[in-house]
Amino acid sequence: LIECRQRFDEIASSENVFGEDNAAVLVQEFMRGTEYVVDSVSVEGVHKCVAIWRYDKRPCNGAGFVYFAMELFQSDGGDREEALVDYVHQVLDALGCRHGPSHAEVMWLDGDDEPCLVEVGCRPHGGEGTFVDMVQPIMGHSQLSVMLDAVERPYRFHRLPKRPPRFSGGAFEVCLVAHEAGTLKGLPGLDAIRALPSYLSEEIKIEVGQPMPLTVDFLTTPGSIMLYSKDAAQLKKDFETIHALCKQGLFVTLPPNRLRLKSL
Repeated sequence: LIECRQRFDEIASSENVFGEDNAAVLVQEFMRGTEYVVDSVSVEGVHKCVAIWRYDKRPCNGAGFVYFAMELFQSDGGDREEALVDYVHQVLDALGCRHGPSHAEVMWLDGDDEPCLVEVGCRPHGGEGTFVDMVQPIMGHSQLSVMLDAVERPYRFHRLPKRPPRFSGGAFEVCLVAHEAGTLKGLPGLDAIRALPSYLSEEIKIEVGQPMPLTVDFLTTPGSIMLYSKDAAQLKKDFETIHALCKQGLFVTLPPNRLRLKSL
């Protein structure tokens, strides 16, 4: 109870990501497992899953859950996808979500070997819309294109299967990880990343001259690299190359204890 009070006071006395005072504290059970995203589009209560993503979160820099990637997911036999989609679509029915896009985050519990809802929103997948260019060439459609089809060409919506069919290759949003804090002097390894065979696009959130903190959560990642390829082995290799560069070669920083004031 002492730790609960400490954590409550920390949250209640701090600001949220929008710079506003926290007005409430939400307590949720801790769920141990693997987290997935299930993106769907619904028309008159008929739900179509258009993509499933799997988070890659790892202990790093003293934090327990640092984002390393979000991967377009499929299993060998499809059983995991079938269970996730059935579960999420039952959630949509229970919540009365009958029309439009939805974005559900679900934990596959290690101990119970079953899905459990984290949250669901009646909105498209986020990420500045970068998901569109990642999934369209792999699957032939995206959540955005299916949303448009539901209005302009509803027959295309109804032709879709309940969940995505098997695909070749895949897609990653690779989250960059800063393993050292300091002022960013340069990104010399970025050209090597741009030359990777599966490179699609980038979103760099920090500029040269700005302080770069250790990456301990999604808000402290220096940026993301979007990858896609029809070659799953190449995709995995490029993912590993990016994180190797994060450890050495991508960033040049001036450590905090070496900061100098300009002479007047």
